[in-house]
Amino acid sequence: MNANAAAALPPDLLAALSGPAAAPALRDLDQAGRLASLLPELERGRGFTQPELHYYDVLDHCLATVAALDAVLGDGEDAREFRESASWIDIDGSLDREIDGLPLVTLLRLACLLHDVAKPDTAVFLEGRLRFPRHGPRGAELMAAHLPTLGFEPASVQFVTAMIRYHLRPGELIKAWPPTDHAVRRFTTALDGHVLPLMLVNLCDGMATRGPRYTRENFRRHLHFVNYIVARALAAFPEEEEPLISGDDLITELDVSSGRLLGDVLASVRRAISEGTVTSRDDALALAKKVLADMRARA
Repeated sequence: MNANAAAALPPDLLAALSGPAAAPALRDLDQAGRLASLLPELERGRGFTQPELHYYDVLDHCLATVAALDAVLGDGEDAREFRESASWIDIDGSLDREIDGLPLVTLLRLACLLHDVAKPDTAVFLEGRLRFPRHGPRGAELMAAHLPTLGFEPASVQFVTAMIRYHLRPGELIKAWPPTDHAVRRFTTALDGHVLPLMLVNLCDGMATRGPRYTRENFRRHLHFVNYIVARALAAFPEEEEPLISGDDLITELDVSSGRLLGDVLASVRRAISEGTVTSRDDALALAKKVLADMRARA
């Protein structure tokens, strides 16, 4: 870690966010009254009851989201299943980076802590139900103003606030089914390419929403969703050259309407391309058809 970047930040907050068990460390800060002092925007979430789907109040939900990230990036069952399901993704290459001299994962934990910070500010009753319209963008605005006062530099603030702003965007992206490559490219561009980190926030948010009611099947379905969005982003917005095959190609050529199937097929084809066993569009389409047929046969 860059010593200059670390020196400008509250050392206790940085230490809590940098350890492998960030959630307990943050709870210790909270019990000491330090969390509210550093991030007073979180305090309004204490005791703020959420709709019935949510197990926790807003503050405990945010802390539970950090705990979920601890689990997914740790060494337990959640971490093993995550890495197995996303084995085609360069997870370490995507996460083992620094922004402004701070580990990306440290900033990702901060984003998980703050992703719902604006829910109390945006709470309204719509058709008799409590809703939080645009709490992502509002939370990003709040933290864009506050994080620099704690010593966070511009690039790290931009990353954290993008995670907050867009943490619900994946669900919105697929409302217009199927999402086009154009829509996926806009999504990826807005995140400056940080699709996997954003999907981890989205995954951990889902885990924390249900709390103890979140099942292994819920987790596996969400992992398929993570794979689908990342695969679409990589296929629709390649880093260097046009892809051999895109999500739109599969939708058109294979008539795939299932997000789960489409994500799995794209992941398999991209793995083969990265290994060099598929080098042409025709070969990519042929493999996609075979993978899809095998999946349907097993189903």
